[in-house]
Amino acid sequence: MPQKLNFKAQEFSKIFNWMDYDLSSPPLLKDISDDEIKSHIQSDSVPNWIIIFKTFPVHRQAVEGCVKLVTEASGNVCGAESKDGFIITTLLSRSTMPNFAHKSDFNVPSAKN
Repeated sequence: MPQKLNFKAQEFSKIFNWMDYDLSSPPLLKDISDDEIKSHIQSDSVPNWIIIFKTFPVHRQAVEGCVKLVTEASGNVCGAESKDGFIITTLLSRSTMPNFAHKSDFNVPSAKN
């Protein structure tokens, strides 16, 4: 988290000194070296990289559920740790609750007169 922000900056890249921070690579590019990326940029060639998406939740419904949960957490608590705690608690609570896939799974005792 930047300690000193330039609120008078006219460009996004000037808001804080990017060189003061150790920035990590995007997860999809973590296995590709900087030299390989630079080589493709300089030669204006299209790389033939095979990127595996197995670990990323790209299914629309799952991603929408995560976005909804993060939005809900942001509206209910302040601070990164509180937001993380809210999300973890909600997910744990959901995992312990029974899941009813069909109406027939939900048994309601009938009232007999």
